[in-house]
Amino acid sequence: MEKVDTGLLNRLGEPIYEERIKTDSSGRIPFCECYKAKMFEKYNASSGMKPDERLRLFDTAIIDEENSSKFDAARQFVDKIEEHLAAGTWLYIFGDAERARPRGLSEVGTGKSYLTHCIGNELSRRKHKAIYVTEDKLFSDIKATYQRDSDESESDVMFRYQEVPILLIDDLFKSKITDWTEDKLFHLLNNRLGPGKVTVINSNYAPNRIEPVCPKTGSAISSRILGSALAIEMIGKDRRRQIRTEGQKWKSSNSNSMRQRYGD
Repeated sequence: MEKVDTGLLNRLGEPIYEERIKTDSSGRIPFCECYKAKMFEKYNASSGMKPDERLRLFDTAIIDEENSSKFDAARQFVDKIEEHLAAGTWLYIFGDAERARPRGLSEVGTGKSYLTHCIGNELSRRKHKAIYVTEDKLFSDIKATYQRDSDESESDVMFRYQEVPILLIDDLFKSKITDWTEDKLFHLLNNRLGPGKVTVINSNYAPNRIEPVCPKTGSAISSRILGSALAIEMIGKDRRRQIRTEGQKWKSSNSNSMRQRYGD
């Protein structure tokens, strides 16, 4: 705020000042660094993740021949995020059973969520305003507004997810879709179309297989994704199963070693 002389005098003959919001030469309100930091804290993709998910970074990800091109494409997307914001480009990361299993591959455990976390954490590192949310959390946030003691209305929550510059949705279409969730989802995605907004989605459904999942609006949602998004297909080996198997081998060999040292 700044004090501006109105050119008027009070009864005592003293000048009357008026407090006005200070603007820059273009008429915009310049935000101080503390305000920017507070806003970023609210729109920091990493803050929506679990502690271990915040450690998932492009630089430390396990890259091999199977997934290197996928990580390269995602990293390039982040590198060009300003261009994608200007154009309103989305990113759709998917692994579909109907495409994977006939080829002897897996659609689960291939790193879709991991890659989404890497994107979100990199956006946070670069101080881009973004929100990361799982499908379950998205719908539970909306439902929470129906409680009598809620501090937010449904429109408040929808506005936050609709208007944030970058929205990352993890595991979309994983839950059973009802008329209510389908309506909210369509409304959200439809309002995120156009320049100034990027939506990053990962899912177990190819874009052309969304229609059976969402009977009423599936074709419209599919059309919007196909028309706005770059696609990264993540199918291959189930890395989670591989990690579990390797962990079991380690435990087995470790316990054998313990028995050899200390007996059964």
